Amino acid sequence: MTKKLSILKYVFVSIAVVIGICLSVFSFPIPFTTSNFNGFINSIPLGLDVAGGYSAVYNIELEDSSNSLAEEIDYSISFIKDVLNSQGYSDAVVTKQGDSQIRLLVSNNNDPKTLISTLGSAGDIYIKSSETTNTSTSDIVGEDIARVYSTRLQTSETEFSWGVMIEFTDSSTTGKSGAEKYEDLTSTVASSGNTIYIYMDDELYQSVGGITSAQTSGTLFLSGGGISSQQTANQFALRVLVGTLETKLSQDPNSVIEIPSTITPNFLMFACVAIAILCVLFVVLLVIKFRDFGWISLLSLLIYAILVVFFMQAVPIVLLTLGGFIAIAVGIALLFFSHTILFKNIANEYANGKKIHLSIKSGYKKSVLTIVDINVVAIIASFVMWFLGDSFTISFGLILSISSLIGLFTTLLVTKAFMKWYLPINSSNAKKLGLKRGENVNEI
Repeated sequence: MTKKLSILKYVFVSIAVVIGICLSVFSFPIPFTTSNFNGFINSIPLGLDVAGGYSAVYNIELEDSSNSLAEEIDYSISFIKDVLNSQGYSDAVVTKQGDSQIRLLVSNNNDPKTLISTLGSAGDIYIKSSETTNTSTSDIVGEDIARVYSTRLQTSETEFSWGVMIEFTDSSTTGKSGAEKYEDLTSTVASSGNTIYIYMDDELYQSVGGITSAQTSGTLFLSGGGISSQQTANQFALRVLVGTLETKLSQDPNSVIEIPSTITPNFLMFACVAIAILCVLFVVLLVIKFRDFGWISLLSLLIYAILVVFFMQAVPIVLLTLGGFIAIAVGIALLFFSHTILFKNIANEYANGKKIHLSIKSGYKKSVLTIVDINVVAIIASFVMWFLGDSFTISFGLILSISSLIGLFTTLLVTKAFMKWYLPINSSNAKKLGLKRGENVNEI
């Protein structure tokens, strides 16, 4: 590799880093569309303690069930938590209140007011071959449904539509499965009327026409009508899923309360400034000790920061709480220690008489296991906190695992590449790297 090529590579990476920083920080309209790009940082979901949220209470009534109300409430809470988590409400907290109520806490992400009203409007679903509110004539009911989820399917050569996929059960202990009932239903309407009707309680929600043959796939895709986006598809899926429970939810009047964030704006600013100072301190210490290696670490740090911010907004279950801010600080500290170990081993190899390029190669090999060990321990600890903790420790664990994985990638691959590119620029001037030969040591 020539010196000119090395410089061009650094210039190209620097331009890419500047673009990455702009994409992380700034919001702007997307050309030739009506959409806006919000920037990675602005797209990171915030937890209750950072952004505030809402609280709502629901009354629960027991429908036909052989279980007690207490057992059904416990099952309903667990079921609702799983459904909300699958729809991106990873911060939602559902708890029992009194003997016949549950309380929902949710942060200001994904339109919490709509979620609160949707949960309270959940009802029983009925799929029929005739347009009538008589539920006893229903061909398919909630217990015949196995899964309901929002999805996006191709509706023509150039168009895709959001909708809801209903998967029917493939077995039953009391008779025909949901899939068999749906096949019978579509076989019936194919020869008379060609339309099935979907009711939520006593309200006709949607009709599906154009059925000309029996459907054997065991699935029904709904789109159009009240389902026009991912949000409306999620709302309908939530109403159907909660309606399949043996309990009936109704929102308690005047129970919706806005919850302010527990972290003040001043503290939030302090946390951001503290993280920025930590980054600056990281680079300054390495520049003082290792000169040009310190500047290489700056470029690696910027790439690390861009990747961490990107994945924090890209991974659906990430939620930034106070624990997340602490995890970011810990991740930066781990990156600093990893680079320090790497540069220190290179310095030791040079001090023992090796040339610069051999010192880098040998120092890197001696650093790999130690750097991997440090970050793997952090990842294991973060997974334990993620699975066993509350919202604070879940946020800490998940963000720390992301930070540690990206830190490993940055130190062992990105920084290694940058050092390799550096050698054609300087492979003989040790002072520019803060390297010193040991006393009475000759070059090998």
